[in-house]
Amino acid sequence: MASPASDPLWFFTPVQIATTVIAGMNCGASALQSPLTWPMLQYVDVPIHYVGRQTENLLHGSEMIFPPFNGICTLANLVLSGFAYYNRDRTDTYASAKLPLTALAFGLHVATTVYTLTIMAPYNEKLKVASRELNRGVDRVGKPGEEGTDGQKKSAEAFRDAQVRWKTLNYGRGIVMLSAAIANAMALKA
Repeated sequence: MASPASDPLWFFTPVQIATTVIAGMNCGASALQSPLTWPMLQYVDVPIHYVGRQTENLLHGSEMIFPPFNGICTLANLVLSGFAYYNRDRTDTYASAKLPLTALAFGLHVATTVYTLTIMAPYNEKLKVASRELNRGVDRVGKPGEEGTDGQKKSAEAFRDAQVRWKTLNYGRGIVMLSAAIANAMALKA
């Protein structure tokens, strides 16, 4: 192995550490939403409009954090894969050992993006729309527990159904994200 001063891939390790940590944070925060946060938002004793408002805030916050994290990891692994591919035949680098793992990590981050946009985003939107309907005219409905409009009743049912489905689908996304974090960690060690 070349000395750090003459290594043409000197930046690999710092970038890989960053992608591993960011991918792990992204996976942990997203995956923990299903078993920790969402069950609290599914209590039937809590007035549905409060649950709706809190869910909308949670989704808005996660949309501000998770996509940039995943984007950073995707771009970083694409760059690392490109440099590893370009330097794969050099004997003074470890590029050939890292190439399959950085490419795998890149693919898994792309898969996370595709999964989120095609599967999770429609449920995010359903939850937001139902939440807005639940919050419409809440001050006119009366005390918590009193019946609202027919639209609010339908929205409450749609909201609860979408919550259950979102929670289940988020486990799938968590598995893809965990796989990406593991691939990043393995590439770091290679």
